[in-house]
Amino acid sequence: MPPIWSGRRRILLTELALLGGLQAIVAVIMSLTVMRILDGAVGLSIILIATVLAIGGARWVERVIAEDLGQDYVHQVRAGLVTAALVPGNNSSLGVTVTRASNDLSAVRNWIALGIVPLVTGIPLIAVMVAVLFLQDWRTGLAVSVPILGCVALLPVLARWTLTRARDLRRRRGRMAARIADSVMAGESVRAAGAIQREINAVSRESEKVVNSAVQRAWATGLTRAVMVTGASISTVAVVLSGHLAAHQVAGTMMLLGVLATPVGDLGRVVEYRQNHRAATRILVPQLHHAAEFMDTDAGRVAEPGVEGSGVIIGELHAEVGEHIHLTASEPHATRAFIAQLIDGGELTVNGQRLAELPLKERRHLIGVASAHQHLERGSVNRLAGYRIPDASDYEIQQVLNRVGLTPVVEADAQGTARQLKNGGQPWKTADVERLKFARALLREPPLLIMEDLNLPVPENYPGVIITTGAAVGADAVRTWDLDRISV
Repeated sequence: MPPIWSGRRRILLTELALLGGLQAIVAVIMSLTVMRILDGAVGLSIILIATVLAIGGARWVERVIAEDLGQDYVHQVRAGLVTAALVPGNNSSLGVTVTRASNDLSAVRNWIALGIVPLVTGIPLIAVMVAVLFLQDWRTGLAVSVPILGCVALLPVLARWTLTRARDLRRRRGRMAARIADSVMAGESVRAAGAIQREINAVSRESEKVVNSAVQRAWATGLTRAVMVTGASISTVAVVLSGHLAAHQVAGTMMLLGVLATPVGDLGRVVEYRQNHRAATRILVPQLHHAAEFMDTDAGRVAEPGVEGSGVIIGELHAEVGEHIHLTASEPHATRAFIAQLIDGGELTVNGQRLAELPLKERRHLIGVASAHQHLERGSVNRLAGYRIPDASDYEIQQVLNRVGLTPVVEADAQGTARQLKNGGQPWKTADVERLKFARALLREPPLLIMEDLNLPVPENYPGVIITTGAAVGADAVRTWDLDRISV
């Protein structure tokens, strides 16, 4: 996981520590003021009111800084999580990925904002106030500190119980999310089989398991919170029952204990947030490490000058510039796997450059892929058309849209190329979405153009190599590569 003490988070943590110390000082002043007022110094009432408002204001500012700290950290982790979902080797289902982006990141955010922050502000506050109580009367200090320390000693045992429950709940939530995602994506098949109620029942069974796990976790987290609240309450009762303080001293001490009760009670919640965080990071850490490793490797690749016009080499196969190669296989998944291998580099060499040795931003200039199986990103038509070439001009985008026959579609829309497409290209028709995929693959005519199962005509006199799959475009191919007979 990224370090917490980093960048602007250092400033935020420092501010929180100062706020904790400030609250402790103000609480001591408030306690002393109460004792003086009970002795007859009524004129100090304005100071008492000011200290109460100061503590309230400090808590307000603390909450804002805590949220800023938590969101800043989660923002960094979220970027790594999305990267992990996009790089090669990710086998997580859509439901699991969404769960990690919501529940797991919420657990991380809660630990930072509601776990670490109470420690940063609460520990100085508790330490200062207990020290003041010892200075006032050592018996008062013991009456307050002993119950609190006794309850703190129970936290490690409760923490292990909480972690076990948190892991079980997280695992069941992931299974339920995966079940829901699979059911939604298979909606057409479910309806065709008349199995809507069966799918609902299956989801309900997973949901019941989540409910039971959540209740079991609540037993652990509830007890942890109750123990710390009880410790604070016992401290208050012990001070009253000790009977060694005068009335005005009891009032002042009660004011301190009232302020002390909040950070002490927060310690119980800190354990809960910490264990939820640990349960989440058991999976997040390997994912983030894999993403960082891939991006570091990609950043370390250096593009070497290639041999212009050398065509395409895939293992022992070679295609010259201007050739149209059609892929066939007895099993459809074989062509899908072959195309996926080309996209990730594999044994592919284009114009003398091995794609596996190039950074991703260099590969995109050498290969354009238009696939009926790839899900379209969310964004405007202009953004999606220039997705592979981000620096493409509006004129280039208009030209390529016209080349694939999308100009009438764009002109018929009042928003033009600003039209936002989502959910795989809605509200456009499937045929128009395929043309848009083809347009961005065709932009600036990359040396290798891949058309996977598209029902579109192959460009004529293309200044590069074209590889196609699907019966609709196979008739115009110069050569055919039968994946059942060749090994790459």
